[in-house]
Amino acid sequence: MNYQFSIPSLPETLKCSPNQLIQLASNLPDATISIPSVDKILETIEQGKADKVSKLDWVYCIHAKAQWDQQNIDRSGKTSAAIWKVAIYNSWLQHQLLWRLALYYSGHQKQVLAKSLAESFDIFANSNLVSHLLPVQIIGALCNKQAGRELAKIACEQRINRTELLNIIKEHLPIWIPLFSRFIEDISPYFTTIRSPNQQQVKWLLSCLDEMSESQQIKAVNHLLTNVSNDIASNHSLLIDWLRDNYRNGENWYKLSDPARQRLREWIGGINYGDFQKLVNLILNKLDLQDFESNRLCRRRDFWADYSNRFERFRILLPKTSQIAIGYQIQGDVDLLEDDGSDPTEVCIFDFGEWFVVEFFRGRGSETRLFPKNPRNQQILFGESTLSVKQIRCLGGDKHDHEFLWQVFSRIWLANNGILPNPDTHPSGNPTADNLQQRENRLERWQREIERLEREAKAYCNKICFLID
Repeated sequence: MNYQFSIPSLPETLKCSPNQLIQLASNLPDATISIPSVDKILETIEQGKADKVSKLDWVYCIHAKAQWDQQNIDRSGKTSAAIWKVAIYNSWLQHQLLWRLALYYSGHQKQVLAKSLAESFDIFANSNLVSHLLPVQIIGALCNKQAGRELAKIACEQRINRTELLNIIKEHLPIWIPLFSRFIEDISPYFTTIRSPNQQQVKWLLSCLDEMSESQQIKAVNHLLTNVSNDIASNHSLLIDWLRDNYRNGENWYKLSDPARQRLREWIGGINYGDFQKLVNLILNKLDLQDFESNRLCRRRDFWADYSNRFERFRILLPKTSQIAIGYQIQGDVDLLEDDGSDPTEVCIFDFGEWFVVEFFRGRGSETRLFPKNPRNQQILFGESTLSVKQIRCLGGDKHDHEFLWQVFSRIWLANNGILPNPDTHPSGNPTADNLQQRENRLERWQREIERLEREAKAYCNKICFLID
C-alpha cells in the first residue's frame, strides 16, 4: 500500500547578509559570565550558604569535581558528602546527581560523575527524607552487585512490571541503562526467594511474565517450576491456573525441561486433589450419612491421595440435596446432577491425561468407571451442561468395584491402563486366601447389581432418545 504525505509549507526565511549580522553583533553590549572556582563553591557550601549557589555553579562544580579531587585527595570524600547533604533538600540538585549516577553505574559513562560523589551516595540514600523515593531506590539497586535482583525486589514491592516501572522513572533517570534487561532475567529468581508470597506478589509475577518475550518467559517458567516449593504452589491456584493455561497444552509444554514438566503435573494435580479432598470432607460434615457410607468415602479420599500428581482437572456433579447443603462452598467445575431416579450420589470425573475416571460416591453399584480420552467422551463428560448417573453408565467403559479389598485390585487395574500412583507410595500387603474368597463372594453380588443398573440405564437412555426423535 502506498502512502502519500503532503509537504508542509514553511515560513519564508529572512534574508540577512553576513555584514548585517556583524553590524548587529557589534552593537550588543559587552557581557561576561563569571563562574566561581570549585574551591569557592565548596567554601560556600561549608559555610551553610548552599542556597547562594546557582544552578550554573552546581553544573560546573559537578563537572569539575573529578579533576578537583585529584588535586585535593584528602578532602574529596568529605566535600562530596557535603554536596549530597545539600541534595537532600534541593530537588533540582537531586535530579542532576541521580541522572549522572545512573549513567556512572551503567558502566559506559564513568566520566559524568566524580568517583567520590558516586562512593558517597549512601549519605544521601540513607536519609529518611529521600530513601522512599523510587529513583533513589533504583540507584541503590544499581550500586548493588545483584542489581537486577534488587530492582526486581523494588518492582515487586511497588507492584509494577517493567513497562510500568519505565513509565514512572523516565522523567528521572536515563531509561536505556543496561539494568533493565537484567531486571527481566531476575524476576523469577527473586520471586523464588520469597518465603511465603501473598496474592498480590503472585499477581505481580504473572503481570511480569505476561510482558516477557517468549524466550524470556520459557526461562522464567522453568526456573519457577523447579525452585518454588509444592506448598507455596498449592496455596496459589491463580499461579497454577496461569501455568496450566499457558504451558500444559500446546507447543509451550514441550519447551519446558523434563523436571519442570513433572513439577507442573504435580502442582496441577495437587490443587485438583485438594478440591476433591475438600468435597469429600464437606460431604462427611454436611450430609447425614450412615456409618458405612462415611467409611467408604474416607477410603476413597485416602486412596486417590496416592494419585494426586496425576489429576489434570476434575468435574463435580452434585444431586440437588447435596448442592443445597455444600454446593456454594466448593470452587471449581461444579454442576447439578440431573435426577433420573438413581440412588442419590455425588459424582467426580477425573482427567488423568489419557483417561477419564468417573467415581460414584454412594448408592447401589458405587463403582469407578474408566473411559479413554477421546473427543466424544471429552465432550460428554466435560462439555455437557447436564448429566445424570444413568447417562454416564450408558457410556459403558471399563468398571471397577468398591467391595472388600478394592484398593489392592484398583491399584493393579489402574496400573494396567497406564495410571500410576505418585512416587514413594506403597501398595497394601498381599491378601490371604481367606480374604480373596471373601472378596470373590461379594464381587459376585456386586457384578449382578451392576448388570441390573446398566440395563436400567440403557432403557432410560433409549427412552430419552425416543422422546427427542
